[in-house]
Amino acid sequence: MSKIFVPERFKKEVLVHIFKNLWSSQIPSAPLILGIHGPSGWGKTFQCEYVLKSIGAKAFLISGGQLENKDAGEPARLLRHMYRTAGTAVIEQETKLAVLLINDVDTGLGNWGGNVQTTINTQTVFGELMHITDYPTVVDNRETPRIPIILTGNDFTKLYAPLVRAGRMVSFEWTLKIDEKIAIVENIFTEFSHNECEVLVNTLESYTTKNGHNNELNIAFFSHLRSALYDEYIWEIIKQHGVEYILERSRKNGSPQKFNIDFTFSSVLEKGIQLVTSSKYINHLVGDRNG
Repeated sequence: MSKIFVPERFKKEVLVHIFKNLWSSQIPSAPLILGIHGPSGWGKTFQCEYVLKSIGAKAFLISGGQLENKDAGEPARLLRHMYRTAGTAVIEQETKLAVLLINDVDTGLGNWGGNVQTTINTQTVFGELMHITDYPTVVDNRETPRIPIILTGNDFTKLYAPLVRAGRMVSFEWTLKIDEKIAIVENIFTEFSHNECEVLVNTLESYTTKNGHNNELNIAFFSHLRSALYDEYIWEIIKQHGVEYILERSRKNGSPQKFNIDFTFSSVLEKGIQLVTSSKYINHLVGDRNG
């Protein structure tokens, strides 16, 4: 079974940011926002949520898509509402720690050139975020606890410069070092040794180069690889029992039978090479370092 491993570098950035804001009375000018950016598929939001959960912090989530709306001003109101709701949860002791987590922020607020429409909502959300960072304990003329904010995204150069300046946001670029990637893959494929995972990563990386791709395989690829190994196994179950039988058993028990797959190193490597060399998969499973 897969486990979850978060590199210490990532934990440090998230935890230091949270506690720096909790102790803001003793640490003047602590930025309210931590911006974690980097290529897609490297686990930015997932790891944030895991770290927050591990310390008992409650994440109040907003997605980049919610930052646009047909009604002008609605995303800014949502932002204020979620920030105040997080503060209320702390006051009423629903949670000891609360964090406002906005994922894929650049998809909703990013300036991607002339082909992308910019609405009044973009300006009001930027304005609201800057106002909250400047006055984090008074929102909508109401007192509220200071709530750390974490943004994740691919390219923060697309965001409004005054928001990402020093003092409002501390920026952290997230790309994995090779030893961190191997450690994560070890926790995805717990059946294998450290050396086997190292060989797996290095071998599949070499195939991306041979296949004409200069970028690295991201963590999403290795999670997808494990999932893809079930494909033939599931197909055999479907052929053996038929769709109606499986649907009926699935409604009652969740699964018609216990999955028992032998994850041999050779079978995983073979499937990985198949995915890497297949144009069907490679385009969305290779991390682009340029955004």
